[in-house]
Amino acid sequence: MYTKFILPALALAGSAFAQSSCSGDLTIRTSEDASVLQSCTTYTGNVIIDTTASGQISLNGVGSINGDLRCVNASQLTALSADQLATITGTFDLEEVQILSSLNFANLRGVRAIKWIALPALQTLNFRTGISQANTVYISNTGLTDLKGIELTQVGTMDVNNNQYLKTINVNSLTNVTNALSFSANGLNLAIQFPNLLGAANLTFRNVTSVSMPSLADVAGAMGFYSNYFESFAAPNLTETGGTIAFVDSSQLSNLSFPSLTTVNGGIQLANNTKLMAVDGFDSLQRIAGDINFYGTFDEVSFGALTDVRGAANVYTSSQNTSICTTFQDAKNHQVIKGKLTCQTNSARPDTNGSSTTTGGSGSSSTPNAASNLINYNPSAPLTGFAAFVAALLLL
Repeated sequence: MYTKFILPALALAGSAFAQSSCSGDLTIRTSEDASVLQSCTTYTGNVIIDTTASGQISLNGVGSINGDLRCVNASQLTALSADQLATITGTFDLEEVQILSSLNFANLRGVRAIKWIALPALQTLNFRTGISQANTVYISNTGLTDLKGIELTQVGTMDVNNNQYLKTINVNSLTNVTNALSFSANGLNLAIQFPNLLGAANLTFRNVTSVSMPSLADVAGAMGFYSNYFESFAAPNLTETGGTIAFVDSSQLSNLSFPSLTTVNGGIQLANNTKLMAVDGFDSLQRIAGDINFYGTFDEVSFGALTDVRGAANVYTSSQNTSICTTFQDAKNHQVIKGKLTCQTNSARPDTNGSSTTTGGSGSSSTPNAASNLINYNPSAPLTGFAAFVAALLLL
């Protein structure tokens, strides 16, 4: 009689024990410590690889971690793997794991955040399925040569920096960036391709050899290109930006093409691009809400549709073509430029100017009616309102 009650009680106790073993923060020092995960379809809590862990650690069996997966300062860990893990609802955090050379997560599809810092031995990712969902991606100072295995469709913030061996980035599936996309100080010949990127909030590129975003149509924030090595940049489908467009210190840049761009809800900054001899490629641009800041060697400027510059215009060039300033002055006189105009040709150091508050200067011209084909504008053209665009997209 007592057996009838004892056995169910033992079964219930066993069930409770199994359930409790799949929750709470779990610290793993050895592979044996990780064996608790084998019976858990879902583990609720943070899984932490201890600093004393060494060799290979396998997190087999578990399908989902409702928490973080963290490994910080495990200096003797060489490999980390999980055969069934599909989702991490927290942060996949790897920091200062100096000899980690193998990362094998064949079924991992979604994480809330990736934070990988100082992984110099990690050269490739073995992510067979590929991570398609992440809100935040931060990858810095790794040995990665590419980002194969990160197959995002959309992301909130993606910051990839100081990965000296990174040569190619091709995220074919990425269509939307809801906050910021930033690449800086990676491999010297880094080529970046986002063939299907349609919309982004903010874009920043530093020290890259090529950037291709042929589908880009809307940028809700700013676009910044600094100290890059490419000769040309084109955004054939971009119609509007919510902030400033900047190309600065790009010594090889000689051509820009924004054929569909009509509105810049910020300024345009072109500075110290020594091979950019003609500021053109903005044939449809009608309105600039901020300032024009041009500093360089250019001897031609062309904005065929421009009718409204709501900020100031600061123009300095080493060119002796004085008609550049003549045309800017004409635009100012016709109230195309609403703010203060400062223009100087034959400038000895056009890359360092910008503090002057006078109109004209050495080699400049302020004759209002001089003929010029440098800036073509139509002061009688109707001013249209800002086009509507999506300023932010839902995070995953």
